[in-house]
Amino acid sequence: MRKGLFYSPLLTNEHGVNKLEKLYQTGVHSLKYKLSSFFPQSIDLELTGFFFLPFSWLIQNLEHTPTAEIGFHSRVTGDLKGELYLCFSRETAMELVSLEMKRKRPFRKFFLNKIDESFLSELTNILINTFWHTLHEELPTRWWLTPPVMIQNVMKSIQLASKIYSFDRRVLLAEISAYRPSFKMELIFIPAGESLNHFLAKLTDHMVRSELEENLF
Repeated sequence: MRKGLFYSPLLTNEHGVNKLEKLYQTGVHSLKYKLSSFFPQSIDLELTGFFFLPFSWLIQNLEHTPTAEIGFHSRVTGDLKGELYLCFSRETAMELVSLEMKRKRPFRKFFLNKIDESFLSELTNILINTFWHTLHEELPTRWWLTPPVMIQNVMKSIQLASKIYSFDRRVLLAEISAYRPSFKMELIFIPAGESLNHFLAKLTDHMVRSELEENLF
């Protein structure tokens, strides 16, 4: 079934997708060390999901996934264009804030003050910049992002985005899992136009040239 998702008018480059998945894995590995220096304890991270889904499937998935409750949104322009969301459950937000504060926050009194929001926004910046650096090291990539804006209802925000993007558009959903403490985050990218296809084509061409150069030497 997953292979069938690659073969659509909107996403046809399977080799590019496979390479992009490996770059995401590299990005998560780098993020593990970045966050370990950001928090008072080390955090073990793993890429546990990497899917291209039709927009309609994404919305159905989010309706039954408690992970995507709150999060941050940025608009991306440049070599890649679209909407970028980092989302997680309310419990995860509290877990991250507790880690930063070195003490537990009571879930029954859940709220995020401005300091908490600023901390989570900075965490989002670290994640996005880590992934950008991973992509840029493989293939020079230019992109610009609006400052991450906190969203109290991810589902509502993505439903609004669906009024702009067609339901059959493929979107990227990456699931990032942490262990000790245990929590999950989801990174969602909704590409605009054909920017993702163009990027995957460049990535594939770069792979071919690199292989040829290795064979020559």
